Amino acid sequence: MTLQFLPSQLKRRVVTSPSAARIECHKVTPGGAELLLLLVCAAAPRIIGAIWLPNAFGDAYAYTEQIYYMQRAILAGTFSWSNLFGFWLPLYQVTCAGISALFGHPFYTPKLVSAVAGAGVCLLVFILTLELTQNRRLSLICFAIVALNPYHILYSSSAMTDVPHAFTILMCVYCCIQQRWFLASVFGLFAGLMRIESWTLIALIPILQLLRDRKFGIFPILTLLAGPLLWLYVSWIAGGSPWRYFEIRNDYIVQTMSANPSLGVFTPGRLGADLVRLVYTCNLAIMAACCGCLLLNRNRRNLIKTLDFSPSPAAIILLLFFAHLVFLFLAYFTGNQPEIWPRYGLIFFVLGLPILASYFSRLPATRFRFSFPAVVMSFGLQFCIQLVDVTRITLKNDPNQLAAEFLGDQRLADSALKIYCEDGAIRVLSGIPLEEFIDQYNSPADTEAFLKSLKDQGVRFLVYKNLPDSRLDKLMKKIRAGRSGITLEEVVPRPRKKSKETIVVYRVHGNEVAAKHPRSSNQR
Repeated sequence: MTLQFLPSQLKRRVVTSPSAARIECHKVTPGGAELLLLLVCAAAPRIIGAIWLPNAFGDAYAYTEQIYYMQRAILAGTFSWSNLFGFWLPLYQVTCAGISALFGHPFYTPKLVSAVAGAGVCLLVFILTLELTQNRRLSLICFAIVALNPYHILYSSSAMTDVPHAFTILMCVYCCIQQRWFLASVFGLFAGLMRIESWTLIALIPILQLLRDRKFGIFPILTLLAGPLLWLYVSWIAGGSPWRYFEIRNDYIVQTMSANPSLGVFTPGRLGADLVRLVYTCNLAIMAACCGCLLLNRNRRNLIKTLDFSPSPAAIILLLFFAHLVFLFLAYFTGNQPEIWPRYGLIFFVLGLPILASYFSRLPATRFRFSFPAVVMSFGLQFCIQLVDVTRITLKNDPNQLAAEFLGDQRLADSALKIYCEDGAIRVLSGIPLEEFIDQYNSPADTEAFLKSLKDQGVRFLVYKNLPDSRLDKLMKKIRAGRSGITLEEVVPRPRKKSKETIVVYRVHGNEVAAKHPRSSNQR
């Protein structure tokens, strides 16, 4: 084994001797110009993707809507604690809202923030791999694997928290390795204000500090506790109860389970599909290397021995890797996480890659030659499949876009147009100011009152999408039967190819505004 493959923790534990200083001086450190070049290389495809690629998942449009309304509240001077409350924890949204309040573009700002965070993730993978292996070539390979990963580029270009959250976790890991505990707790606070699974850091960071320093500080603990306490306070202010957030999530899970009863049964097919989704983004070689560090007897004894005294950088990364994995599996098997989506594997992909590199850097030459082709095949297969998948997502016809473009054209022709639409993706993609839509949140719940509100507000277009909790599902039969006093005409029909989502744009006839604005010849 050559000196450059020795992990940095092993070098620090070398017995004091005249050669100790010589060993320490071989520690490889990245230069500022090198880091800047890598950051630019990783950022370029992600920033281009943020402008050109579509959002990878429908939740991105819900994030964008919340950011839009936060931005309006900031600009109007009416922003309060209640504006932070929503279905997701608020740090990513309020950060993007603050940036867009200064520079505008609430649609592109969250995508660009995610792109910059994605570039930071690539850089941190390089730094952590270098810390574990002291091998620049191996670290650059790991950097390239993340920087060119199609799925990571796609989600780095989307207005979602998966990649920004991974950035805060990697920063937390790096600060723990450097024994900067207060900074680690600050990034732990940021992570805990983006995704609830990072509340596990409240226990993990003090434990790591205790193991390494034989003490823990009160300020890091208070900093980590500030996140959950702040969120409970926001829930109380906005919803009347500190537990309102958990009640809303529970209602969502109940609705999802009732709409898809198969999600309540753990069949072999369902378990296999969810596991494949996780491995699809995490990579089988990474998962095998991380699990092997715990399951193999020799590695387990070494890990326990290390944890008893001072956790190595690899042990710190493994601890956070399995903390998030255990949290995900607990939520999944207790019914609090109905499905495992491929994007959940992104955090394990970037945490586990330095572990895989560290594992291979210590392999004997014979085992390395045997294992290396399998690892190359694993990453090559992952890249090819993901490239095809991302290309399909990018090039496929989006029915949301078709409906949104039609509504945008109609709005340009008539600035007083009133539209009822329950779907956030269509609202955002249309380019129409979101507050000018009529939706389920500003309409009465009662059926008769709802139909009356359509007439009173002069709704001219109604967008139907077969959402699980859509009130239109209950009303369409009555409207189509003519018992509601209004009639509907399809203007953007269902696509010929069958889709999981049925989207139809109807022109509404029979209210005051419809009578004042007869159908023009150029309307589709």
